[in-house]
Amino acid sequence: MLTSVALVLASFVWLCIALAFRKQHRLHAAMMAVLWLFDLLFPVYLYLTHDWYTRLVTHEELMAFGIWIHLILALSLYALYVFQMLSGRQMLQQWDEERQNHQMQARAFIILRVFVFVSGALLIESV
Repeated sequence: MLTSVALVLASFVWLCIALAFRKQHRLHAAMMAVLWLFDLLFPVYLYLTHDWYTRLVTHEELMAFGIWIHLILALSLYALYVFQMLSGRQMLQQWDEERQNHQMQARAFIILRVFVFVSGALLIESV
């Protein structure tokens, strides 16, 4: 699990770097696309490296409140990614009209991403 936490923390560093390059629109969009790909593939990585069947089915944690909250937060993050991408595409065409909307979504995105990380960290089993 230490590797998983380190990967997520590295993705937050990547996010900060992407935000620093927000004035260079194409670079920012490319960096955010890489972050989206990371967030999309990270559950696959977790599935491949951890024994989720034993934890969720054998230990009957599938119906735990924390698991469902984390799932709902993660799905909300994916939905917000879609809105951010649509807003970003519109902003590249019509800068002034969409800029404020994209910035407000970005704030929500950062907060939601932190909640997803914290809820996932709360699910880490102590060994």
